[in-house]
Amino acid sequence: MDRNEILEKSRKENRGGDEREAQITAKAWQLGAAVGIMICGVAMTVFGLVFDQPMKTMADNMMMYFCMIATVYTYKAVKLKTRLDMAFASVFWAFFIFFTVIAVMSFLG
Repeated sequence: MDRNEILEKSRKENRGGDEREAQITAKAWQLGAAVGIMICGVAMTVFGLVFDQPMKTMADNMMMYFCMIATVYTYKAVKLKTRLDMAFASVFWAFFIFFTVIAVMSFLG
């Protein structure tokens, strides 16, 4: 095998990204799911106890969704130090805050 064949084989093997990035992405999604489930459980318990009603708006579901996604991109941004992941994390945290405010306001009145 000559140099060009080795380089071509390496490009084909690494087409989907490097192994480190794949491991970090998988860990980020696991962490995001765990945080989302925890937020969901806490929110359902608190809202159920305080307001004596189950969660009823779409905003609370969106709040939990954006919390999970923001956690994923925050983890990736910290580990990979990429500006794009930092930008996505910031946007998703802003959406999380937006929907959290809407959800709380809907329960307060």
